[in-house]
Amino acid sequence: MTLFSQRMGITPLVKAIQLESMDEELRNGLWNVLQVCFWDENNHETNSQLDSVARRIWFTFFKLPLDGCPRFFSYDYLETLTDDCAFSVCRKFFLSSSTKWWKAYDFVEFIFNEFNLTDNVRSKADKFLNHMLERENSAYRFVGSKFVAVSDDNEINAIETALEENGNSVKSHFQRALSLLSDRRSPDYRNSIKESISAVESLCNTLAGTNTKKFSDALTELEKTCSFHPALKRAFLQLYGYTSDSGGIRHALTDESEPPSYADAKFMLVTCSAFCNFLKAKLSELPQ
Repeated sequence: MTLFSQRMGITPLVKAIQLESMDEELRNGLWNVLQVCFWDENNHETNSQLDSVARRIWFTFFKLPLDGCPRFFSYDYLETLTDDCAFSVCRKFFLSSSTKWWKAYDFVEFIFNEFNLTDNVRSKADKFLNHMLERENSAYRFVGSKFVAVSDDNEINAIETALEENGNSVKSHFQRALSLLSDRRSPDYRNSIKESISAVESLCNTLAGTNTKKFSDALTELEKTCSFHPALKRAFLQLYGYTSDSGGIRHALTDESEPPSYADAKFMLVTCSAFCNFLKAKLSELPQ
C-alpha cells in the first residue's frame, strides 16, 4: 500500500539502494534490531553479560580507557537512564547522523559477534537483521556473522542509468520493478520481474519503430541496426523465455511453480537495466 505522500508525489515511491550511505530509517531499524535482540533480552540491572560486553565495546570498539567504562544500564533516583551509562553512550553514537554509515555497520557486526547466543536465538537475530536490511533497501546482508555486499557499484549504476536515460514508458516499468522489489511491507518479486522484462520490451519496440511486433521480431530488427552478436540475442531471448514459461512469472501460478526470490528479482532488474543501457549505447555509436 502506498502512503498519501507517495500518491501525491511528495515523497518518492522508490528508495534508492543504499550502498555507501545509511538514511535515518535504516539507521533506526538497525538500532531496533539491537534493542529487540540484545538489550531487551537482558535484565537491565542484573545481567552480567551486558556489563562484560560494555567493557569490550570500550576497550576494542571505542578504544577508550577501561577505568572510564560505566555499567551498561544505570539509573538515577527517578529511575531514568543516566546519560553516561554505556547504553546511552552507544545509543547516542549509533543514532548520530555524524557517525559514518560504515561505522554503524561495524558496531552492529561487533555486537552480533560479541554476544554468546544459542543457535536458535542467533538464527532468529540473523533473520531479523536481514529482514531490516532488505526492508530498507540496504546493499548488504548479514552472512556468516559478517556484512556482505549484495549490490555493487556496477549493479546500482546500471539501474540508475536505466532510470535516468530512458523515456517515460521504460522508466515507468523500471520504477515499478524497483518499487515492487524494495517494498518494505510486502515485496512482490514475481511482478517485479515482469516489470523489468516489460521495460526491455518497451524499449525494443520503440527503437524498432513499432509497438506491434513480437519481442523476437523487435530484437531481429535491432540486430540489423546495432550489429550486436547473435549469441547475445539468443541469450536474451532465453532469458525472456524464462519469464514467459509456465512457471508462474507471466502465467497463473501452479502447484509446481517455484516462487521467485529477492535474488531472482534483483538479477532481472540489473540485467534488464544493463541490456537497455547497452542498446542505447550501441545506437549512440552509429554514424549520424
